[in-house]
Amino acid sequence: MANNKVLIPLNQLELSQKILPYVEKFISANENDLILYFVTRPPSSIGFGEPDLGSGYVQMPGDQPVRPTLHPIYATQQEDSIKAHVETELMPVTNSLKEAGYKVSIVVGFGKDPIEEILREITSSKIDLVAMSTRARVGVTRFFFRGIADTLAQKARIPVLLIHPAEE
Repeated sequence: MANNKVLIPLNQLELSQKILPYVEKFISANENDLILYFVTRPPSSIGFGEPDLGSGYVQMPGDQPVRPTLHPIYATQQEDSIKAHVETELMPVTNSLKEAGYKVSIVVGFGKDPIEEILREITSSKIDLVAMSTRARVGVTRFFFRGIADTLAQKARIPVLLIHPAEE
């Protein structure tokens, strides 16, 4: 029998990775495959000059500075570059999960609406469970600022494991 597929949406905020200890605690490595899913806005254009850093991906300390180019930069090249950065940034997480016995893959999605992109990935990859961290909002704040996790939990047609990590 095939393993369950667990989608773990991540971004560049430390909060998104706080789900990982709970994944290791509650989700067995021998029955579940983990998909680390990073969503960012797509690069907007092609042309000469500087790559579009407005895609939402922020360069991290130590990344090479972006310089203008003398050749065209295509959106697909920018996507490939972002994918490579994400894989590099997540390497410690991926290695740790693999050492714990998990089969881990990284998928980078490009879209303007992260909820729609996550829902699309759930359908296309036949995901069995979504696991993610969230900031819990209550009362009026929750009414006006519905988060991605809250909306996803309502729209997904599969179980969604939400963890609200304690403040440190």
